[in-house]
Amino acid sequence: MLFLTAQDVKTGVPLADKTTVIQALADWLEQDGHVAAGYGAGMLAREAQTATYLGQGIAIPHGTQESRHLIKKTGIKAMHLPNGVPWGDGEKVYLVLGIAAGSDEHLGLLKQLAGTLSRDGLAEQVKAAREPQEVLQLLQDDAGSTTEWMLNAGQVAVKVSVSALEQLVEQAVSRLLLSPDEEKKLQQHEAVHIGQGWWLKQTPADDKPRAVLLTTASSAIEHRQQPVSGLLVLAVKGVGHKTLLTQMTEWLVAGRGAELAGQDSAEALIAALERGPLSAATNERAAVVRNEYGLHARPGAALVQSAKQFEAEIKIRNLDGDGRWVSAKSLMKVIGLGAKAGHQLVFRAEGQDAEEALNALEEAVSGGLGEELATLAAVAEADATDILHEPDDIAANTRVRGVSASPGIAIGPVFVDAPVEFEYPQQAEDARAEQRKLNTAIEQASTELAATLSRINAPQARDMMAMHRELLADPSLTQGVSCRIKQGMSAAAAWWSEIDSVAIRQAASPDALLAERAADIRDIGRRVMARLCDSNPVVTPDHPYLWVAQDIGPSQLVNLDPGRVLGLVTVGGGASSHSAILARSLGIPLLVAAGGAVMTLQSGTEAILNGDDGTLWVAPEVSVLEQARVCQQGERDLADLAWAHRHEPAITRDGYRVEVAANLGNTARAAEVVEAGAEGVGLLRTEFVFMARRSAPDLDAQLAAYRSVFDALDGRPLVVRTLDVGGDKSLPYWPEPKEGNPFLGVRGIRLCMQKPALLETQLRALLMAAGDRPLRIMFPMVADWSEWRWARSLFDKIQAEVQATNVQLGIMVEVPSVALNAGVFAQEVDFFSIGTNDLTQYTLAMDRGSAELAALSDGLNPAVLRLIKMTVDAAHAEGKWVGVCGELGSDPVALPLLVGLGVDELSVTLRRVPLVKAQVREWSLSSCRQLAEQALKASDAPTVRQLVGAAR
Repeated sequence: MLFLTAQDVKTGVPLADKTTVIQALADWLEQDGHVAAGYGAGMLAREAQTATYLGQGIAIPHGTQESRHLIKKTGIKAMHLPNGVPWGDGEKVYLVLGIAAGSDEHLGLLKQLAGTLSRDGLAEQVKAAREPQEVLQLLQDDAGSTTEWMLNAGQVAVKVSVSALEQLVEQAVSRLLLSPDEEKKLQQHEAVHIGQGWWLKQTPADDKPRAVLLTTASSAIEHRQQPVSGLLVLAVKGVGHKTLLTQMTEWLVAGRGAELAGQDSAEALIAALERGPLSAATNERAAVVRNEYGLHARPGAALVQSAKQFEAEIKIRNLDGDGRWVSAKSLMKVIGLGAKAGHQLVFRAEGQDAEEALNALEEAVSGGLGEELATLAAVAEADATDILHEPDDIAANTRVRGVSASPGIAIGPVFVDAPVEFEYPQQAEDARAEQRKLNTAIEQASTELAATLSRINAPQARDMMAMHRELLADPSLTQGVSCRIKQGMSAAAAWWSEIDSVAIRQAASPDALLAERAADIRDIGRRVMARLCDSNPVVTPDHPYLWVAQDIGPSQLVNLDPGRVLGLVTVGGGASSHSAILARSLGIPLLVAAGGAVMTLQSGTEAILNGDDGTLWVAPEVSVLEQARVCQQGERDLADLAWAHRHEPAITRDGYRVEVAANLGNTARAAEVVEAGAEGVGLLRTEFVFMARRSAPDLDAQLAAYRSVFDALDGRPLVVRTLDVGGDKSLPYWPEPKEGNPFLGVRGIRLCMQKPALLETQLRALLMAAGDRPLRIMFPMVADWSEWRWARSLFDKIQAEVQATNVQLGIMVEVPSVALNAGVFAQEVDFFSIGTNDLTQYTLAMDRGSAELAALSDGLNPAVLRLIKMTVDAAHAEGKWVGVCGELGSDPVALPLLVGLGVDELSVTLRRVPLVKAQVREWSLSSCRQLAEQALKASDAPTVRQLVGAAR
């Protein structure tokens, strides 16, 4: 927190230009040793980014992130400009506070100023100030006014047995620990009924402000003919109590005072106050989590970093969780929200750039926070305890069953990595020395992570290491450690106790995905402990091995030698942990939740790790070992062969060719399409152009995005899906009314019909970017003939102006009505592309995001297959082609059926392209057709899958 003294204030400054004022403040800070030369340029750069006008004639210029290295020590200088200086947007400033803060210390001042700025008539008082003391008085009158009053359980009691309001007051007074003078003043003030049975009584505080909140056990108590259900007693100083009163008022305004009074525990009452009645507010924004695994640590870190760019105080809550408000600038708090895919977050911001912060955070969440947008499908996690095999010891030739977290087969000797036992004293006498020791260790750990970040290129690994650095800097973690140190613990004992406590709380989360994030916390914990305890690193074998450990942190994986680590086995963990994600990206087999018995193995014991079926075969017999090696080599050969022949066409054994293209969610991986052997892009989801921004992209922005894909494809066809939002996806700058069933509402082409300018600009950009290169445009969510005709008419108008030379126009088959009426549509469209995800959802009336229905919602249901067959037959009758771009195209079981049904093109994920092409070559068209005919007559999806399994 920064503080002003009279020596830091100059009044009567005659300057009249903003740039001159800012430079003068920078020079003053430099003269007093706060900053080095050049800091003024940083302050001006900051002003160019975002105006620092606060309101009421006050501005607060400060440097950029890039100029922080010029700060020598924190400081603040104030200049009073009696004639005022224009500060932009028609605002005039009379008081300017120049800040040099190496961290976020100025945020405390901003918080204080936020309270000051709310005072009536402040602007005139600022103008009239003439002496430094007057300026200080203006800024310090409300010192502490914005300090949050955090109630604890000792200040709250629920369902107190009393028969009169006076008895409730007596109990509150005993808890407040008032001085005689305070108690006398309290008795002079009558309790005020503030509504719905709630009463308020307050007195000025002699020193620190305090509060007590009590509710009654009986609903029959009355005072002055009004009900008594709760009492708030305040000893006030400043206006900090307004936060608590505002929380209370929100409940009363919402008409829910009785609900607040009816909370069953002090903790529940406190949480309810902080949560609020979940009513709308003008300074709030909502956004739906679109990340497949929810708001876990990596996207959480991205959100926190985005929030930290703003001075505003920003809070966040999960409406689908417990609804409590937490700081959006604390990673620990954010990931503790337990926000899953589909959960709704609400942001609240207060401060000079609150609106900007809310816009940015809403867009960041809607844009995926650095991850690809996913459908709002629930991810069902296997319960490790159901399949955990943990005997007392493991005999030779025994298979230990765990959970497969990364596929593949690995064979080799195990290396059992026993947990490091850190040695350290529990107590220390010099708290300051221990704090310095802790700060140094954290700084060293952060430097190590920065070095790791500088040498790794994999995006997922970089994101995780960046997240670990964010965790290290999280004040909610370091503050807890500092508190323990002040109580006499050594730095190491305090750090490990806090890490252990936080990790245990995280592991206890009912959300399996969040529980797995405890490994990240322990990972950074061990890194700092190694510095605090000067422990030596573990010596690993100099030959290839299977790494067996209690748990393996992401930073350990990032630094492993892939030439030596054949596979990974952990006692606990989960398939969605960051370690699992990294292992999959590295192509290393991983078995998690294998049980504690694996730690009893002798290093050097030969074992087979099967990441496909989730087993570890310990000390297998020679015949088993040889069989596993043959299988392992077969997998490698198949993968190598598929990759070697990836540029060859996918032709069945009897000469039928199937085009294999790639699905793309953005332009970042366009160059990989050709390298993977894809024959083009079968689905470019254009939402990425529209989502992560504050306004609709203009023509130039779209042109640049689409041209980059055409350039990367080098003449290969590009199939583009026009903007498909609505349902589970929304545009932040075009909010749609809430719909009871958004998947059956205004989405896809229906939204574009409401906003034709949006689609017109997109079509124009696509046609201009294509030129003479092959472009295939398809409209999503067409269900009715009129929708197609409207879209076709708009396209024809723009094509007449642009005249691209190699364009086809088609529609997505996602709605059963299109498949049933395919014969009519096929007379006009150039092609169909079947979106099997939505087609399955609408055909079976099963939300594809429902975990309970996941087993039944199968695209191989014969009803879905019949609709695909109808579409193909109608298209081929008119000489048109049909592609499949949904997830079914990547399913190995579905492939022969789709080929047998006559599908001309399969568009799949990039990594599946070589394997899908190789699989096509294994089948004959005649056998595929025979299978398809049998599948169309089957009763259900499991039967269809059994048919294909028997034929493979």
